[in-house]
Amino acid sequence: MLSKSWGYAVRALVKMAATHDDLKRRWSAEELAEAASLPPSFLAKILQQLTAANLVASSRGRGGGVRLARDPKEIRLSEVVAATEEGDPFSLDSAGLEDATPKLLAELNERWHPYKNAVREFLVETTLADLMEREGF
Repeated sequence: MLSKSWGYAVRALVKMAATHDDLKRRWSAEELAEAASLPPSFLAKILQQLTAANLVASSRGRGGGVRLARDPKEIRLSEVVAATEEGDPFSLDSAGLEDATPKLLAELNERWHPYKNAVREFLVETTLADLMEREGF
């Protein structure tokens, strides 16, 4: 299932999305960590992942910092998954079932499949802007 990294990334991205229209606004990692109530050292690693995935733009020097690389309407939660998760976070293979019988694995996968697809669909369809609407930003 999805890790803390994904959840922390979403929280940070939503904070940045709230100021996306201010083109001069950049967040320092420390400021963003405080605003999103996240551990600064963990957030620094996540920001590197988000920058590598072109979800966040980073600039150095005076007035530097991070901001969304694109409009919040264009950033889907599935992209955040791709940036922060290794492998398939919805696979039952890493759920402690490595030594389970093939029959049990087949039955679990068959039953899990529709739910997994629904979660993936949610992540593909939901954008940062959608989350901001519900939060009242």
